[in-house]
Amino acid sequence: MKVRIPRRALADATSWSASHLAAKPTVPARAGLLLDATDDHLTVAGANWDVTTHSTLAADILEPGRIVISGRLAAQVIATYRSELIDITVDDGRATLSAGRDRFMLTLLPEADYPAIAGRPTPDGTVDGEEFTEAVRQVAVATDPTVVAEPWRGGIQLTADGDRLTVWATDRYRMAERSIAWTAANGSRDPVGALVPARSLADAVKGMNATGDLGLTLRGKTAGLSDDTRYTTLVRIDEHGRKDPHQYIPDEFVTEAIVPVDQLVAAAKRACLVATDRKPKILIGFGTDEISVRAAGEDTGAVAMDIVDGQHIDGPAIQMAFQPAALLDGLQAVGTDEVSIGLTSNIRPAMLHAVSDDSDYRYLVMPVRL
Repeated sequence: MKVRIPRRALADATSWSASHLAAKPTVPARAGLLLDATDDHLTVAGANWDVTTHSTLAADILEPGRIVISGRLAAQVIATYRSELIDITVDDGRATLSAGRDRFMLTLLPEADYPAIAGRPTPDGTVDGEEFTEAVRQVAVATDPTVVAEPWRGGIQLTADGDRLTVWATDRYRMAERSIAWTAANGSRDPVGALVPARSLADAVKGMNATGDLGLTLRGKTAGLSDDTRYTTLVRIDEHGRKDPHQYIPDEFVTEAIVPVDQLVAAAKRACLVATDRKPKILIGFGTDEISVRAAGEDTGAVAMDIVDGQHIDGPAIQMAFQPAALLDGLQAVGTDEVSIGLTSNIRPAMLHAVSDDSDYRYLVMPVRL
């Protein structure tokens, strides 16, 4: 194999694919990236147990070939080069990456042990890349991949129905959700959906061209995400055992307030400096025209209290306690200057809703005991 290729394009592709590889796979070949040079392009592909990646790059192919090299190491080396072009040559079981006078040689991994890379999936529809990227970021805060026995806690649900794609996630104690415009392929309006790993989806989106449309594949054994030059396939997560958190969203709220996000975030962060106990909590009081944020440190005796200007729309005064991180995650993900907070009681979930004409993002969070 002999290939000459722009360094930046190769660096982006190898970094993206390498980020999905297992750090210490049981099969050494799974730590590698597959480089396939043919015609006038080079493909860079990677495979983990739950995700595959594939990039097609324009290149000068002097000699075609197909090799597997150490993925993370190659990505790190290529990222350090500053030349405009990189030459890849293969000789005596080694690949040489050349950038000007710089050389780096990598031992080839056995291609026979490398898993098959899935072909480009056929999209069920398309979404705006920037909107989808933002939606994934916003709902990923409500996931928890650490509970191995319940993998759905670490997943993001994608459901397309009619002309809307709903993106939502729950870890049992909170839920985040947003819907965006969906253009179905072939005009089909049948609902389709898939639950996929949140971290893998978030990493995949980072490597896509967010300025254009992205294709989504939600049918079949795996889900797919693609743009003009890249695609990835993601394993579906079993939904067994997951309860639908939408049942906890009330038809109407007893008390509702509109609050400046930056002021409430700043007050909550100051309260966190005090609430450093083993089970910290901050108390939010919704009064007539203002919102109070309080915390007390049982170990230190310290107390913090802030007053945030807010518009109390309706209902009686309510005081609620929240786990600080759970509340801050939702506030920092909302993406608007103001947030609407809806309440029914101090023991029922609170709803944070973006105050915006461009986003219907909402975040449902359970309180803790006072």
